[in-house]
Amino acid sequence: MLTPFLKPTRTLFALFGAALLMATTLAQQPTTPVRDYSPNDETGDALAKYRLALDAKPPNYEGALAILDAQIAKTAAGSYDLALLYQIKAQTLLQKGDFSSSIDPIERGLALSDSKTPTYFDERVTHDLIYFLAQLYVQEAMQSKNPTVITRDYDQAEKYMARWAKTTKKPTVENQLFYAQLLYSRAVQNPDHTDLDLIKRTMEQVDKGLLLSSRPKEALYMFKFACLQQLNRNAEAVEILELLITIKPDSATFWQQLAALYVSIDQPTRAILAFERAQAKGHLNTPKDKYNLIGLYFNIGQYEKAAELLDTALKTGAIENEIKNWELLALSYQQLERPLKGIEALKDAAKAFPKSGQIELMIAQAYHALEKPDEAFPHAQAAVAKGDLTKPSQAYIFLAYVAYELKKYDVAMEAAKKAAEYPEGAKDGQNMVRAIEDILKDREAKKNKM
Repeated sequence: MLTPFLKPTRTLFALFGAALLMATTLAQQPTTPVRDYSPNDETGDALAKYRLALDAKPPNYEGALAILDAQIAKTAAGSYDLALLYQIKAQTLLQKGDFSSSIDPIERGLALSDSKTPTYFDERVTHDLIYFLAQLYVQEAMQSKNPTVITRDYDQAEKYMARWAKTTKKPTVENQLFYAQLLYSRAVQNPDHTDLDLIKRTMEQVDKGLLLSSRPKEALYMFKFACLQQLNRNAEAVEILELLITIKPDSATFWQQLAALYVSIDQPTRAILAFERAQAKGHLNTPKDKYNLIGLYFNIGQYEKAAELLDTALKTGAIENEIKNWELLALSYQQLERPLKGIEALKDAAKAFPKSGQIELMIAQAYHALEKPDEAFPHAQAAVAKGDLTKPSQAYIFLAYVAYELKKYDVAMEAAKKAAEYPEGAKDGQNMVRAIEDILKDREAKKNKM
């Protein structure tokens, strides 16, 4: 799944924190409606001491925070001074790098501001604080491993983002990316149940973001792709992925996803084309990828191409030297009605796997299908001699049958008895034993009559 997750960074929080004090100070200035709030002298004196602690080299964060906490404890409830002190405390915690602890003072200051008319903080500052709280809660959710805490933090983040969205007039691409991340993260929080309604809401935010630029960011397309996959709208997802590949043609992941998606929507020909386009750019060249491409050709009935690619890959080592690959090569030739080429491929496999009785059995069966029991017989014997068989009883029954056909009754009898030793071969083996015994009795009877 291609899903971009955009984590708020320490740098981002630090920059915001540095601007926070300035923003709250600006909130004192007259705007519309008129705000004539200003701190009292006692708060001003405390802030002067706070500034001395913060300006020390290195900054004395603990001392500065202690001054703020002492002043907060004796500041009148509901006052502008208290709201300002909370915001300055939040800014200090952010500069210190204690992002989690900054949430509470930001929320307290914002709540005090919201309770007044006009508000302590102007619309711009309030708007920025709300967005910042959403970011902080997303980071908290992403850092937690407790499902209850994660849900709580995402709930808070979404609450603040919903409020932010109602008042924003000019959202940016970054805003839409963040909103999409928040909704998507909530949607897939439970690995056993994806919330498809939230996925649809994610798509809405992504689509808004796509309209904000003539050259949308790759991350927006990746979110849209992820959402379409979650909604099982794979035909549309393919279109987005094709677009992503034009943006980033050297991404091996994109090519893998594209080929897999074409297979999933039952377009094997386009999947083949995706493989070949990727290989032209140096991707999807692993043995597994090559095998998958060959399998696609085989599945659409292009046996000649499948055999050609597989034969070359096996000879050059471009694909794993595994029995299943040799079997597929032989099967390709059989489909082309070139059984001798198939047998030749199996003999090459026997050289590569000299201890495999299963390959010898396949050669024997191929010769027998051509009505060549004499050629089949030695390979059937080699199969049971080598062992390493998928179903030994079947190999013994086959040897017994071929030997019986060639009137090699002693060999047939021995093979039939061996087959009967296996539970799954007991019935056929015993039937074969009885058939051979009847023949041997007839032969003996004819001898005695002579």
